[in-house]
Amino acid sequence: MRSICLVVIGFFVGIGSAVLMAQRGDVPFPDAVTADPAHYSLSFENELVRILRVSYRAGEKSVMHRHPASCAVFLTDQTFNFTLPDGTTEPASVPAGALGCGDGNVHLPENIASDADFVIIEFKGRDKFRN
Repeated sequence: MRSICLVVIGFFVGIGSAVLMAQRGDVPFPDAVTADPAHYSLSFENELVRILRVSYRAGEKSVMHRHPASCAVFLTDQTFNFTLPDGTTEPASVPAGALGCGDGNVHLPENIASDADFVIIEFKGRDKFRN
């Protein structure tokens, strides 16, 4: 169980330098829906969240894009390679039913296993959730 938690945490948080660059505006990466509507679709949006449905077939690759602070619900077993803005790659595998949350990130995902489906809940204006 601990290894699953570490993978999920790494999935969202493991790209600290890219996150800092994107947050500072040094590199203008588009959001996932704008950058890759073939894999990311908007299911719901209000002033607090955006809920995205995400679907990758085996072997499909995205483009470099960003996510704000978010949580994910993984609907299928999946294994991805994530290319970071500096060119390094990080593999990540998660089982169906896993959940994960983290700060924003920038990456280019490539599905290196079977079909993958998940839901991302992106948080808008995180300060609205803080006391």
